[in-house]
Amino acid sequence: MNSMTGFGRGIGESEIGCVTAEIKAVNSRFLEINIRSDHFSGSLEEIARGAAKKILSRGKLNIFLTFTPAALASATHVEVDEGLLSAYLSALSDISGRKGVKKGKVHVSDLLSLPEPFLTVRKEDVSEEEMAPLVKAAMEGALGSLIEMRQREGHNLKVDLKQRLAFLREKLAFLLSRQDLAAKAYEERLRQRMEKILEQMNFEVDEGRILEEVALFSEKTDYTEEVVRLASHLDQFDAMLESEEPIGRKLDFLLQEINREANTTASKASDPEVIDTVIQVKTELEKIREQVQNIE
Repeated sequence: MNSMTGFGRGIGESEIGCVTAEIKAVNSRFLEINIRSDHFSGSLEEIARGAAKKILSRGKLNIFLTFTPAALASATHVEVDEGLLSAYLSALSDISGRKGVKKGKVHVSDLLSLPEPFLTVRKEDVSEEEMAPLVKAAMEGALGSLIEMRQREGHNLKVDLKQRLAFLREKLAFLLSRQDLAAKAYEERLRQRMEKILEQMNFEVDEGRILEEVALFSEKTDYTEEVVRLASHLDQFDAMLESEEPIGRKLDFLLQEINREANTTASKASDPEVIDTVIQVKTELEKIREQVQNIE
């Protein structure tokens, strides 16, 4: 079981330079991938996207790709247009020899200020074929460290959820123990009211009618089936926590079923202690739901 949050960093290196991949992951219902790169081509970004899709199933990923050349200076070349430079020098020499023109040395700054540049700067671009293996290696490292962090977070979530499941099971056991007591308490209250009323009217208590009313009350307030189903859902939830596959959506759906059973139990309950216990159950279920939002 993995969490959806985490961070991973990886590096791919060769003689041409170094590609660094960083991945930040947060919760999301689906798999969302956003890539920001240092002027990487679309095909290189797609390699990174494909690597993430192959391993991850849920979460919002922000992937950052950067490239650092191995030798920046060697990748840049400055070329001199010899013909243009010679023409400039010849023209300047001719001008300086004319009458009225003060002679002086020609400085490089003078040449660089001329309208047509004689220097050309050319950068050698690294090909996609050279970059692709570096992107793959960087993503492999970043995804590996991301998954390790997700697994650690997932383990912590599992421990927390199992503790909460144990708490819920205790509350369900209490609810079952209170089921018969509620009917007995109702029977006592009903008997006392009827005896008081019939005593004033000099009538005898109809035992059969009391039992009939108690039976109807028990049928309306019997939440045994709901609690049994709720316990079964908790067992399924517990078993899913041991799965190595993505289970976040399944757990979310199962929680909806558990909440439905808890709501039905609350609607049938008449015992104040039962109602209070159901409120505690629903409060705990809400905490579990918040944790499940972090599970892949």
